[in-house]
Amino acid sequence: IKWNAKKVVGGHVGTINIQDGTVQTEKGKITGGGFTIDMNSMACTDAPKLTGHLKNEDFFNVPTYPSSKFVISKVDNSKGNPIITGNLTIKNKTKSISFPAKVTTTADGLSAEAIGVKVNRLDFDIQYRSASFFSDLGNRAIDDEFTLDIVLKAVK
Repeated sequence: IKWNAKKVVGGHVGTINIQDGTVQTEKGKITGGGFTIDMNSMACTDAPKLTGHLKNEDFFNVPTYPSSKFVISKVDNSKGNPIITGNLTIKNKTKSISFPAKVTTTADGLSAEAIGVKVNRLDFDIQYRSASFFSDLGNRAIDDEFTLDIVLKAVK
């Protein structure tokens, strides 16, 4: 997973690994599944020194919450690219999110790609430098939304 977080002036990008997961399919179409995210693997690739701050209690509190998860609750396969809906859990808080995914099936599995999945960090009690909570931040404010580019490869 690649992540992108913006602030008033600039932003940061990084990666985070999927620990494990499953995908259920029927006739080559995703019908269910989910995955666990290893929060300890989080890295800020453009500013490595920021990684430790992201893992502390200001943001994701990784020592207390070492994993997050996504569980599919519904898949709308009526369009060319399915719309995946599921429950994202970060810091023991769960929120339903939906996004389109490009799914490609092969003889030995499938790959799914979802680019620009929007997540509102306030839904997961991550308020650090949010202009929604602190009015005096000026150009130090961090956007409430961050995006994820998720690429999954599933093998039969």
